[in-house]
Amino acid sequence: MGRRYRGKNNSIISIVGDVVHIASRLSWWGALLTGLIAYILVSMVLGGYLESQLAAYEGSRFYPVIEARYERFIRVCDWVGIACMIAGVIFAIRNYCFDPRAGIAEKKLVTILSKIFGRGLD
Repeated sequence: MGRRYRGKNNSIISIVGDVVHIASRLSWWGALLTGLIAYILVSMVLGGYLESQLAAYEGSRFYPVIEARYERFIRVCDWVGIACMIAGVIFAIRNYCFDPRAGIAEKKLVTILSKIFGRGLD
């Protein structure tokens, strides 16, 4: 049975919950690899792309407005990437020591904790 998406959960921050859901079902090395890949894609690739787009507007007179918008989104991408990596590490440790099937309450707890610790490390 597939996972259903709700309409209100359609932002970049929902990636953390998706990574938690995927990592909770994999082996320890799969969870670690999932967190690492999510970090690379979100933080480095998407964040780097946005930084290059920002650099293209450097001579424009609308640069301060574009810079304010893009810098905020770049910081959110970094935060989400770090939170995904933390979730992958948490489930790698958990799945190495215990059964790789986590309950819903445990997934929600890891999602909240990874967002908080990701914000602190950002």
